[in-house]
Amino acid sequence: MKNYYIPYNYEGIYKPYVNDIRAGASAFRALNNVNTPLEANNANKVRFQTEQYDLANEYDLNTSTFVPRENGVYTLTSSVKFKPFNSGPYNLDIVFLITNKGETEGRDNEAFAGKRPGIITTSETLWLNAGDQVVVGMRSSINGMIQGDGSTTFSAVKVFP
Repeated sequence: MKNYYIPYNYEGIYKPYVNDIRAGASAFRALNNVNTPLEANNANKVRFQTEQYDLANEYDLNTSTFVPRENGVYTLTSSVKFKPFNSGPYNLDIVFLITNKGETEGRDNEAFAGKRPGIITTSETLWLNAGDQVVVGMRSSINGMIQGDGSTTFSAVKVFP
């Protein structure tokens, strides 16, 4: 078991010293910056081409895959902004896929109406093993476009140990 430096802050809460990678600091955030067409009723991997930060070099921009280096509990969050091509009711599904295990986690389904864009979000706290490969998958009931305006995001942070 590793010994981490854990300072005591003024609120009486212990927090890891996140500026020290040896303390297990793991966090990233990436954005989609390209409008991407999405065909109705097809499961698609969502791409996130712009990295805002990656403390432990665990996010691969080329594959839009998060691969933790250490076992632990991670909080994953993703949101996707989708604009339908036609007006009418539609549903959006979003999930985290742990591709090397074939697992689906954090599923959310939302219904929308009209031609206005819809934003769907999911968040999940999971135990991940070192080397797990996490991507975001999405499906829409109608044709449309994933918006590359900064509203489509993917992030993770290690919360324990």
